[in-house]
This record gives sequence, structure tokens and C-alpha cells, in this order.
Amino acid sequence: MKLLLMDRDGTINKSPGPGRYLECWKAFEFREDTVEAMSELALDGFLFIVITNQAGVARGMVDPDELEHIHRKMVVALSERGISVLEVYSCADHPDSGSVRRKPEPGMFLEAARDHGFRLEDVLYVGDDIRDCSAATAAGCGMVLLAEDYDREDLPPNPRHCSVRRSLVDALAEVQEFYSPGLETIL
Repeated sequence: MKLLLMDRDGTINKSPGPGRYLECWKAFEFREDTVEAMSELALDGFLFIVITNQAGVARGMVDPDELEHIHRKMVVALSERGISVLEVYSCADHPDSGSVRRKPEPGMFLEAARDHGFRLEDVLYVGDDIRDCSAATAAGCGMVLLAEDYDREDLPPNPRHCSVRRSLVDALAEVQEFYSPGLETIL
């Protein structure tokens, strides 16, 4: 099995904007380019795990039950399109909490690897923020940053894989190449 780790806001769904949070499922809007790419990867045997910071809970802007509802609905909607999400890891801790789970720390990555029995060096993480790059690098996995324009010099050095693409569709070939035979994730 091949496993791709994914961020949520700005990656799977459209970002609500800096300092803003999705408060309900009605406000959730998929990035269709990402879903299209995930569908194609799913046809090639990929499974997905979502790893996301959700500080809106700690800030009192998002109800924790509603966050779980959003994640359940997202997983079901993706499943209806043939995309299997094994689990959603979310960190609701405040940015000032010092939490080892909150990106750019690698805690959620380590939990996912332990829970699902894969090696982090054998997977890629797709995200849209420098914290995503830092967390992936700290966890020991490769990274694809989804960004329009980004100075590569600002990215942390990643010995596994690090690229910047406008969309996951633009990164499909390199994702599939990374997971070429011999590098498949063991589940």
C-alpha cells in the first residue's frame, strides 16, 4: 500500500484565510484540484492520512464537536469519490502552548506512524505552509509544498524530498515516482 500524508486547510479544502477558521461544515469547500489528484492517486492504490493544526478550538472560535463533525463529513465525502482517508489527526492546541503535537513539531506524524505501522522516511506530506515543511522535515518524511510563488531558500533542507508546486495535480508525477516499486509503505 502507498500512503500519502495531507494537510487540511489550504490543501484539501480552500483556506479560510490567515487567522480565520472553518467553524462549520457548511463553510467547508474542497479544493477541486486536490480532490482530482487524490482521486487519481487512489486509483493507483494510495491511501491518505490527514494531519492538521486546528487552533480555532483553543481560541474558542470552533466547537470541538463541530470540528469532529467537519472531519467525519470530509472523510465521507472523499470516500464517495473513491478516496480512502485512514484517519484525521488534528491538534487543537493553542500556538503558544508549546505542544509537541502542533506543527511545526512532528508529534502528530510520529503518532500516525506508530498507529498505522509505516516508516516516515517512506512517505510524503503535502501542505501549504512553511510549518508543514518544517514538521515533515522534523518527522523525517519528504514534503510537497503547494504554493503559487515561494522562495525555496526559506524551506528547511529536506534530504528525502522537497518540492514546490502550484497544485497536487502539478505534483502527481513526482509523488508517483517517489513511491515507485521498492519504496512502498508497509501497512
